[in-house]
Amino acid sequence: MSSAVVSTHYISEKVARVRWLPEALQQSERFVTGSWDMDKNFVRLWKLQSNQHVSATGGDDVEQIPRCMDKVAMEDDVTAVEFVDNNTLAVSCADGHLSLMNVQRAVEEDQVQRVARSGQLHCFQRSQEPAPCTDIAIYGTDIATTGEDGCVNIVSAENIRLVKRTIEADSMALFSLCYVSQQELVAANRMGVVRMLDARLATEAQPNIGLMLPCRDDKSSNFVSSITTHPSQQHILLCGSEEGTITVWDLRNLEYPASYISAHDSPVNEIGFHRQDTTKLFTASETGEVWMWSENRAYGGDANWKDGNSPWLSGDRVRALINVEGVITGTRKAMNSFDVHGSRLVCGGDTEAVYIVDNIA
Repeated sequence: MSSAVVSTHYISEKVARVRWLPEALQQSERFVTGSWDMDKNFVRLWKLQSNQHVSATGGDDVEQIPRCMDKVAMEDDVTAVEFVDNNTLAVSCADGHLSLMNVQRAVEEDQVQRVARSGQLHCFQRSQEPAPCTDIAIYGTDIATTGEDGCVNIVSAENIRLVKRTIEADSMALFSLCYVSQQELVAANRMGVVRMLDARLATEAQPNIGLMLPCRDDKSSNFVSSITTHPSQQHILLCGSEEGTITVWDLRNLEYPASYISAHDSPVNEIGFHRQDTTKLFTASETGEVWMWSENRAYGGDANWKDGNSPWLSGDRVRALINVEGVITGTRKAMNSFDVHGSRLVCGGDTEAVYIVDNIA
């Protein structure tokens, strides 16, 4: 991390979500952003290009800068962005709809186009007013959405206008969602309850399994602000919270959390592992921080993961087994989203800028 280089690029939009375009054999040079809280919100496609204004002496000039290649206007705030495959992008919106977009790579001008838009996936039952779609999760071609109506909808990327299943998961708003396996989902609400859902079953047949997030104050609830599973050991569930802590659950043993970690001083807006190097976890906070959590090499590295022993399940010993480094600090406004590909991280938030960090590994 000591060799990491951070560059700041102002784009005049608050960033709700940012994702690198998937690349199998090379470092990704393209990413997408979805904006929120603007007069007009867009999904934009960016490509890193050589900075034509680099001085001859070099200095602190940035060698590559992002250029907006194309954009799609959205009807409301963008709430989530995820790739279904290398070229297909799923985007959820605060108006309760889901959109599919296709990215076309080119030598000169890349393009992004909306190819499908769902019907009204989320609405409040009593008033029938649209409810914001708050998060999406993807497994294969299945796309699950959740919203402030407390429902989870599952659609196929092949036809997002046809809802395969609707699960009335909760009586209150759901804000975080992820797949544990093809059949299992976890959804979290504002009261700190994480619910286990079966994607194959109707509402009345759903298992009554709920996990309650611990809180520093026993008289308060702890809002689940973000959620993820370990990429290769999906029984390890990590929940970022409103109070800035991280709670780790071993889904093979639901009696109590495996670990409870003090982290940020504000809500954890996003939490996720490095896709290629699963010994690294990243978190983004409401106070504008992005941290990297790295497995301590003295612990033994990947060999222990294969035995099912994870430092994240080590209870009070976690902080001795995990090193924490600040990647982005001091921005003072919310850092809403990040993504890592290879040795490069991109993140964005309410500063109306994107930050690109090279040599992150």
